[in-house]
Amino acid sequence: MRVHSRSFFLVRDPTAVPIGRRHVKGLAEKWGLRLDESADTALSVVASELVTNAVRHGTGAMLTLTLSANLSRRRLLVEVYDGSLILPVPHRAGTEDEAGRGMALVGSLSLRHGAKRTTCGKCIWAELALPAQRIARRRLVFHPRQAARAVARRLGAARRLPMAVRAANRARHGRHGRHTSLRPASASNSEARAGQQHPSHIPNAEGALPCPTS
Repeated sequence: MRVHSRSFFLVRDPTAVPIGRRHVKGLAEKWGLRLDESADTALSVVASELVTNAVRHGTGAMLTLTLSANLSRRRLLVEVYDGSLILPVPHRAGTEDEAGRGMALVGSLSLRHGAKRTTCGKCIWAELALPAQRIARRRLVFHPRQAARAVARRLGAARRLPMAVRAANRARHGRHGRHTSLRPASASNSEARAGQQHPSHIPNAEGALPCPTS
């Protein structure tokens, strides 16, 4: 399952509307989402309307905007959190009303939408449809640590095979009475100590590479 998710804070101010819209559009581009005209419009409008609603009717100094993409299900979820416990009430705006059409617009552009209380306020959300996404081939350049481990495993296997062949030959020659050279114990001990001091030099060592931090 291919899932992306990212949250960021916005100051609860009218300037949060264009800033939030740019953030979600930038994330969609960063994640490589394929958006047709309808999906692109829906993302821009829904994000703007949800942030606008939180700015006007929410409380607290900050908002949290979260964008989540499930590429397997072809769904995009937009969530806006604020500090108010009062859930929005659907109503029909009159022809002369200057406001009140935002959530109706969200409803027309989304598959589902709603609001829920949280431990510190409420969340208004909307789920959008994504068009069919391109199936990208996995490239090692996107996963350098996995690529390094794969190369190390192959190198380790390639090195172990000649060593195993040489060991078998030495054992066979020894059984036939031929001279078999042995390394001094001091050299073996120094090599063992070196291997303990530098485990990252072992091609197939687990945990040799650092874990990702982000």
